[in-house]
Amino acid sequence: MIRKATINEVSVINEIYLDAKALFKSVGSTQWLDTDGYPNQVSTTNDIKRDELYVKEVNGIVTAVASLTREEETAYNKIYEGNWLNNDKYYTIHRIAVKKEYYGKGYAKELMEYLEAETLKDGVFNIKVDTMENNTRMIKLLESIGYVRCGVIYLLRPNVLEKKRIGFQKVLKDN
Repeated sequence: MIRKATINEVSVINEIYLDAKALFKSVGSTQWLDTDGYPNQVSTTNDIKRDELYVKEVNGIVTAVASLTREEETAYNKIYEGNWLNNDKYYTIHRIAVKKEYYGKGYAKELMEYLEAETLKDGVFNIKVDTMENNTRMIKLLESIGYVRCGVIYLLRPNVLEKKRIGFQKVLKDN
């Protein structure tokens, strides 16, 4: 089952983010290893308060998490070494992660597809995502479900060790 996260699940969700951080570190990536601890209790709580955080639950266990941001991502206003597919309204998927015991079960893909359906329900036909160039698992997932590599964006958060990200976009249907 996929549903919106609740405030009582902040610590459970942060454990999933810790799993992802450990995985990133093990493959030599600095993604999510920033000095501000992002994603952290503050970002998770804010996602829940904005009604943007979704979880995949299996047998009562939260196994995966992702945020669907409905506001424009300021960092996406400038893209380098390419172009977005269009300039239409879009939502953004952020902070997608899976609990380590559930890696390889397709839960990230399931969450992405669910968030695409939620986006369409709102009459929005585009989703944008970014990730580090060496996050090969995420890039493989995005490309396997139809996201197009559009170019390079730079994060605006001040405590990010490496601001460069690859921007992806998917047009969900022609409007």
